[in-house]
Amino acid sequence: MHHITTTTWPTRASVRDWWNVNLQILLGSPRVLAPLMMLISWEIWSERNARVFRKTDVPSMVIINMIKEEVSLWALAGTKHLSIVMPFYFALF
Repeated sequence: MHHITTTTWPTRASVRDWWNVNLQILLGSPRVLAPLMMLISWEIWSERNARVFRKTDVPSMVIINMIKEEVSLWALAGTKHLSIVMPFYFALF
């Protein structure tokens, strides 16, 4: 997904708006992007809860690495559409 650049993303009014617009990105199928967006949303929500309720936080790069690891695990577990955005060889690193 190297063709996607976040610098050109406009600000969205809501998560729902972000979700609907991003599902329109041409990756061949929303089946590729929907699970990825769910996983990213979940990781961000989990980090938000850790910051609010446990008063802990981690750097953004750690969260990004956690998302990459989780995508790799989902792909290895059989979510075949996620293996398109996170090839299996990344799961080894």
